[in-house]
Amino acid sequence: MIEARRIYQDTLDAMTAAILSRDPAGFAAHVFLPYELRTVDGTIVCRTEQQAHTLLESFADQMRALKIARYERVCDSAQFVGHDRIIGSHTSRAWDAKGTEHAPFLTRLGLYRVEDDWRVARSETALRNADWQLLPDWFKAQGSTATLTEATEADTRLRLFQTILDRISAAFLSGDVDGWVNTLSLPCQLVTRQGTESFETAEDVRADFAAYQREFAEHGITNIVREAKTAERIDEDLMTGTYTTHILRGAQHVVPPWDASMTLRCENGLWRVTTVMRAIGHLNWGALSPADIEDIPQDTPLKGED
Repeated sequence: MIEARRIYQDTLDAMTAAILSRDPAGFAAHVFLPYELRTVDGTIVCRTEQQAHTLLESFADQMRALKIARYERVCDSAQFVGHDRIIGSHTSRAWDAKGTEHAPFLTRLGLYRVEDDWRVARSETALRNADWQLLPDWFKAQGSTATLTEATEADTRLRLFQTILDRISAAFLSGDVDGWVNTLSLPCQLVTRQGTESFETAEDVRADFAAYQREFAEHGITNIVREAKTAERIDEDLMTGTYTTHILRGAQHVVPPWDASMTLRCENGLWRVTTVMRAIGHLNWGALSPADIEDIPQDTPLKGED
């Protein structure tokens, strides 16, 4: 998926340059209307080019007010969805003139091909105004015709959790081991009915990731979908959620879907995975039923035994 990542990063760089140079036309040239900006606080829909201009100007004003001197956005993973769409994620970081770094945050973009150009149609970010004051308030401006839909607290948590799950799936699909490592809080634990497996170092994670990549290639995996079911805050820095995982070859499940739970810790503004709990350990790729992929308890007789 190197080409998808290059296109994603090139588009990201062009939009970042437009923000830093306060170039509304340059920013709008990379936006596909209607442009949808989703944050954990709500959803803003930008329907006209003028609204895209206003969005950029408001964002640039807030960066100037915070004396942001350096702003970087780096693609973590990206993949093609058909020939004219790319889904990916990136990490944004900013420093003020004194060198103090603001809390980084994750964003997921949806890009569409428009003739020979790629434009961003949707942005979903794991970001709230209470944590990061660069969120645009341009929709409050007098005469603005943009729409804002407020998110409930439950929607906010679930959207944040889904954004992280999507980033993980994209990393596994594109073979982006760095994207996966950067999503983890090490040491990270996988808890199954077989016991607990602990990944102490990045090297441990890379070895495990490589094993999955070999299985994906052997079985022709084309998509991984992790569907968030619940998300609850334990405290300010901890969150736990449940989700269902689908591993697909085309439209067919390679193994039956399974449920799991995940615990995340907020570290310097980034939510990272600390623990994954599921009934199954490493997959039995020849499984034909949900029971087949569950780990057999040690006290369960094998077939044919009394």
